[in-house]
Amino acid sequence: MWLACALIVLFSVGFVLPVMLDITTTPDSEFIALSKGMWLMLAGAFWIFGAAAWLLVGRPRRPQLRYRHGQYGDGFGPAEALLRHPAAQAAGGYFDAGNWAAGLGAPRPVGPDDDPDFLEELNRRIHGPLDDA
Repeated sequence: MWLACALIVLFSVGFVLPVMLDITTTPDSEFIALSKGMWLMLAGAFWIFGAAAWLLVGRPRRPQLRYRHGQYGDGFGPAEALLRHPAAQAAGGYFDAGNWAAGLGAPRPVGPDDDPDFLEELNRRIHGPLDDA
């Protein structure tokens, strides 16, 4: 008897707890009919029925990322995906979208530890000017 009760409790906690976490992590702007607090109270008070109501009625529809024929999501390929990224939008016209892979091989800025002029200046500052006497 106690085993059946323990299984019911484990099932209900294992089902309701993730639903309540989903409710709390959903942004406030995505709630339509009831507020976040009302959904939490509903799922907490009516456990399995409240959690099922959230999954069936309350949970906002989120777009699914699907892979189809070399493309993700809305049907854009790698070049378009790169252009949609905020870093690529900030880069402006620094690379051509049609030849986006060529931009990966472009010369990159040299770090200070790889710059010979910087290393020479740093050595001069540490050891002082070298006399050729």
